[in-house]
Parts: sequence; C-alpha cells; structure tokens
Amino acid sequence: MAIAQSGLSREQQEQAVLRKVSNRFLWFLLICFMINFIDRTNIGFAALTMNKDLGLTATTFGLAGSALSLAYLIFEIPSNLILERVGARKWLARIMITWGIASAACMFAEGPWSLAGLRMLVGIAEAGFAPGLVLYMTYWYPQYNRARAQTVFMLGQPLAGMIGSMLSGAILGLNGVAGLKGWQWLFLLEGLPAIVFGIAIYFHLADKPKDAKFLSEEERTTLINLLERDEELRRVTQPAGQARSVTRLLLSRNMVLISLSYGCLIATFSALTLWTPQIVRAFSAPGAPFWLIGLIVAIPPTCSIGWMVFWTRRSDHQRERFWHCVLPMLVAAAGWACAALVTTPTLQLAGLTIASAFGLSAWPVFFTTPSIILPREARAAGLAFLNTVGIGGSTLSPILVGYLRDTTGGFAVPQLAIAGLLVIGVVLMMLVPKGILEPADAKAIPQPA
Repeated sequence: MAIAQSGLSREQQEQAVLRKVSNRFLWFLLICFMINFIDRTNIGFAALTMNKDLGLTATTFGLAGSALSLAYLIFEIPSNLILERVGARKWLARIMITWGIASAACMFAEGPWSLAGLRMLVGIAEAGFAPGLVLYMTYWYPQYNRARAQTVFMLGQPLAGMIGSMLSGAILGLNGVAGLKGWQWLFLLEGLPAIVFGIAIYFHLADKPKDAKFLSEEERTTLINLLERDEELRRVTQPAGQARSVTRLLLSRNMVLISLSYGCLIATFSALTLWTPQIVRAFSAPGAPFWLIGLIVAIPPTCSIGWMVFWTRRSDHQRERFWHCVLPMLVAAAGWACAALVTTPTLQLAGLTIASAFGLSAWPVFFTTPSIILPREARAAGLAFLNTVGIGGSTLSPILVGYLRDTTGGFAVPQLAIAGLLVIGVVLMMLVPKGILEPADAKAIPQPA
C-alpha cells in the first residue's frame, strides 16, 4: 500500500519509505550476519577441546584463526566488485551457500595444516559478505541514515556472540554422539543455517530501489529522488578538483589513514572473539563445564548491544563521525588494559566487557566514512578496501596473541598488546582532518526518525 498521502510533507514521506525498507530488509540481514559471525568465530569455542585432539599450540591455533582472514583479505575487493556487477541477490546467496558448506567441512580437520586449509576455504567463500552488506545499504539509505541502518544488522555480531557462545558451549556437550567429537558437531550444526538462508536471500532481497516490488511506484520514486538528492549534495559540498582514478582515490592520504585505524580496531575484534573462551577458561573455576563457560563468554557481547545502538544513533543525530570513532577506541583500550592488569575474575570480565561494548560501537560508524570521502564510483572498492585492511588486522592479531601466549604463558601481555593496537588506531585517526568527516550536506538530508 502506498504511503505517499496528501497532508504528509516530503520529509515525512521519505522517512515512511525508509521505515518500509527497514522493515523489509534489516531483520533478515541481521539473521544472516549473525550466522556469518557464528561461523567465522566458532573456532574459538571449538579450541576448548579441538586443540588437544589436533595437537595445536596457541601459536598454531592462531595461525589457523588467521588463515580465514588471509583468504578473505585476498578475495575481498574482487568479491565486492562482482557483487556490484551481478547484483546483491545472486552474489550474497552464492557467498552464504558456499561458506556454509566450507564451514561444516571443518569437522573433517585432522591436524594443524588441514584445519588451516579448511579455514582458508571458509575465508575464500565468505569474502565480501560484510562490505557487501554495507555497500547494499548505500543503495537504499542516504548518508545520515546509514549508521543506524547498518547498526541493525551489525548487531548480529554481539547477538551472535551472546547466542553463539551459549549454543556452542551446549553443542560441545555432544562429544561422542554418533562417534563425533563435540567440536565436529559444532562445525556441522553451525554451518547448515548459512546454506538455508543463502537460498532464502535470493528470493527476499531486491537489488536496487528500482527493482523493489514491495514498494509502490510512488514510493520507489520518493526513495530514488531522496538518494539522488543526497548524492548531488555530497558532490556539491566536496572540494573541487581534477577527476582521479579509483585506485588513486583509495590510496589517498585520508582513506589510507582511516583504513589503517580501522585495521587496528578489527584486530581487537579478532582477539576478542577467538580467544575469549580460552581467556575465560583460564580465570574461571578449574574444570568449569562448557555450558558455564559459554554463559560467561556471552556476557560481554550481551552488554555491548544497548551501547552499540545508543552510540550509532547518537552519531547519526549529531551528524558527527570523527569523535564517534576515536573516543570508543580509547575506552576499549582501557578495557583491555584493565583485563590484563587485574587478577580478580570479576574485574577481568568487566574489562573484557568494556572492550567489547566500546570497540563494537565504533565499528558501524567507521563503515560510513568511505561514502563520505569517496565519490559514488569508488564506493564499492572503498568499502572493500576499508574492510580488507581491517581483515589484514584480524589476520595478524591471532598470530600475535598466540605467539605471546606461548612465550609468556599467560594472557596479560597479549591483552596489553591489543590495547596498544587500539592506541595506535587512535593516533592514526588524529592525523585525519576532522572536517573531512563532517560534510556540510548533513543539514539538507532528513533527520533520522
């Protein structure tokens, strides 16, 4: 039913269309992103029993954790460019189905090298999914509605951390059923939903507003006009200059600095998701059951959800991006330092919770920055470039944590190293002119509802 009615202002009509788009897509993309994050990080829970079965040290486990990120890094940008060419429905469906198969196949790992090889297959299959979803948002939302829209499906990360931790702890209890280890059941059962939703995504999504059959003709026109006005205002307010190639735009000073800072942030996520089960096991009661470890590990992502929503809504309403990236990184660094330096389990858990909540709150805001500083023709590559550098950070951090864990015999030094990475990320962001991320076109776009 059309929402364009007499008596409604243009802004009210635009917000009504955006709400209809959100109701159609965001809940579905939230579920897909939850599945994605569970499959990407369930190796952290599998490690509680798998490492002994496969003879993994902390360093070789870190290498296996980095294998997925390395493959992702290599195939990220090509995948995002293919998505823009063939359409989101086909390519996102392909990604989900193939990564689900590869993730389930990790149950067949027999040692460090086979595990690393299978995790690389997951990375190859999955490459482009997260930046593909962010690129998809740019097709449907103007700049200052995106952080909130992206946050809805990005909530899949803390929700997956909460639900996946409890689920994984329970699945490990299936050890010995049908002759399979608990970690084998973990990979198998958590890989299947990606295949199911991969098939569903083909039928549920529309590639662009002009293809949206769930909108009336008037609604499609309203949305297209809003997006065109947003793009025109962004072009007008950008500094004039000569046309530049996409490659030169990606390698511009500000884009590189923002991407490197983002890489430092994502490096901490990798450490948080892959190593938290083992960190919790180290400070919890000896012999704690897996389901209890799962409940404890679920606390940081659970506490992150509300703060993540608040912070990104605040960023959209204040139309400010720079400090909404920098301040959470500083507080997250303090959380990691707290977890490293205190010895009381409750305070260690509090430090991890602060690191999770504030680190995650900066994540969706970072993902809005390429569409501010890059023209439309460079955004697909820009989002992929940003995420590729982020994946580079997540490739290095598991190896760093594993090596420091084996060298020092504990998690204090690795956690201080992660805090240091966040501080480096803040320094890099401080080199970016704040005005670059505060374009004047904000006042001409409807306020988020």
